[in-house]
Amino acid sequence: MQHQPLRHPRKLRVVTIGGGISAMNLAYEVMHGYDEEAGNLEDIELGGTWVVNRYPGVACDVPAHIYTFPFEPNPNWTAFYASGPEIQAYFTRTVAKYNLARDVKLSHEIVHAQFDTHQGIWNLKVSHKGRVFDDWCNVLVSATGFLSHWKWPDIPGLHDFAGVKVHSAAWDEEWDYSGKKVAVVGNGSSAIQIMPEVARSAARVVNFIRSPTWITPGLGSALIGGEVNRVYSEEEKRRFREEPGELNRHRKEIQHGSNKAFDLFVKDSSAQKAAFESTSQTMLSRLGGNTSLASKLTPTWEVGCRRATPGPGYLEAFTSPHVSLTTSPITRITPSGILTSDGTHHAVDAIICATGFDVSHRPPFPFLGLDNTDLRDYWNDEPLGYLSVACPYFPNLFFYSGPNAPVGHGSLMAALSWTTRYISLWLRKIASEDILFVVPTPEATEEFNTYGDEIMERFVWSGGCRSWYKNGRVDGRITAVWQGSAIGFKEVVGQLRPEDFRIVWRTANRWRWMGDGRTRVEREEGADLAWYLKK
Repeated sequence: MQHQPLRHPRKLRVVTIGGGISAMNLAYEVMHGYDEEAGNLEDIELGGTWVVNRYPGVACDVPAHIYTFPFEPNPNWTAFYASGPEIQAYFTRTVAKYNLARDVKLSHEIVHAQFDTHQGIWNLKVSHKGRVFDDWCNVLVSATGFLSHWKWPDIPGLHDFAGVKVHSAAWDEEWDYSGKKVAVVGNGSSAIQIMPEVARSAARVVNFIRSPTWITPGLGSALIGGEVNRVYSEEEKRRFREEPGELNRHRKEIQHGSNKAFDLFVKDSSAQKAAFESTSQTMLSRLGGNTSLASKLTPTWEVGCRRATPGPGYLEAFTSPHVSLTTSPITRITPSGILTSDGTHHAVDAIICATGFDVSHRPPFPFLGLDNTDLRDYWNDEPLGYLSVACPYFPNLFFYSGPNAPVGHGSLMAALSWTTRYISLWLRKIASEDILFVVPTPEATEEFNTYGDEIMERFVWSGGCRSWYKNGRVDGRITAVWQGSAIGFKEVVGQLRPEDFRIVWRTANRWRWMGDGRTRVEREEGADLAWYLKK
């Protein structure tokens, strides 16, 4: 028998991989309600995506007031949509205010992870400044995000190019594009932000795209009269600072509108049909009525099948004589430019590859769970996760934005906070109920994904586009997006479902956590021992 109160928690060692918003959400939760955390980070600076993405024009297309930590609303956002540098400054300021970097180890990279079923720990090999050392943890959390491993496009001759070659996620801030001939490859969110900024000073810009994409009004833009952006006045910011209720009202108004707009993602809904018609007309108008350009840039598939992007200035840039579009596939890159399948050679000084990330969810290092199952192999064909937060055969491992996370609708910040709460519920249960490890069963995971795939057929994400939501495919499973609304995700992860898990305790008797049969509160001097009588 243990001579301690019921559910007396033991200390857990938790390692978090990543240094962005997800990791700092968990750091806040740990520091304000738990015991210990150690962070092993792959970057040299905290901030995640806002450190990596430094290209000109980088900004968030989610309204700033719902792109905040849940514990730190920011009354001082300068505009409805914030720039990347302003978001990074807010992030840095918040981390400092709450001392969230207390346990952070910068420039540390996990290069090997293996679970020990007897001890219930993850054994880690960590690389730091050319030295590899051993570490361990009871619980491992992947907070690297789903857009963390950028990759060069697979184009013959790419690395033979003699000019400047840059990826949007590894921007060269020193090179001057003024007066140069520039190729922008891609038309995802980054390319759409980069292209008009580069076009301001470049002599010529050519945008190479494989397929069109929807350029939509910004999320929540109806609240600012459909404007591209709106700067908050000093009076508005003062009111937000002095009247927290007014700030909360404004934030709720934005979030309510975002959640209410989910009907847009339902195939053949009136909202989808209206968005298709209005967005088509708006794009034509922004292209100066040029129907030839509009036919190449306007999709025929559903709005939202690919991630819709506002892209201020992107369409308008094509009306300038020095900006052009080509939809002819790239066959190869030469030392002096790009050759397309129509036989045209485009001579350029610089190639900007805004071609995305590895969205397979497969880790870049050996990641061994039960029976030496390697996560790289387990997710080789399709990444199948449990509620986006866990995975069979990998005990005491939790994910932020794992497979099928709520990244296609609503504010990701809210979803990250709900994921944090879910992880913390498991941490408390593991620590207070004498649990060695927990792992979702293959049966529960398979049934969840099977039913989720049925649900997904109703939504536009399964439409006829090529999308990173489908791991770069036109057809196939949706691997990136949650099977429903953001509020639906909150409902599902709001409480644990232990029946979906294999639970292994530290001793032969699962009731050891009962201690000496008495509660902690009974030992507190002056405690109210009849609190449960309400009337």
